[in-house]
Amino acid sequence: MSFLTERRDHPIELDESADGSEVEVSAGEEFDLSLPETPTAGFGWTLKSAGRPECVLLESSHAATGKTGGAGTHHWRFRAPASGTCPLELEYKRSWETSSEPARTFTLKVRVRP
Repeated sequence: MSFLTERRDHPIELDESADGSEVEVSAGEEFDLSLPETPTAGFGWTLKSAGRPECVLLESSHAATGKTGGAGTHHWRFRAPASGTCPLELEYKRSWETSSEPARTFTLKVRVRP
């Protein structure tokens, strides 16, 4: 699946439906990624590859649902300062389970046009 974008005044927003896809942005544009996570059960997303230097992580935050034991959403904002291709790779796992495979993975290929 490919997401093609026009130059925008606000960041494009991507979620788990973009897993395994390719998105195209212009150099200088920002984009957001939001993925569900359950930190109260110990699970969280780890950024394994941030696609540097074509993509730069600007911020990372977690928004909880407000319910004890409930899930939430992890948000990342990236900027694509230079043309090229940046692969993003994330793993969803418990931080203390270092030798086990992740429960989930997320990949996104970002093509940055001049």
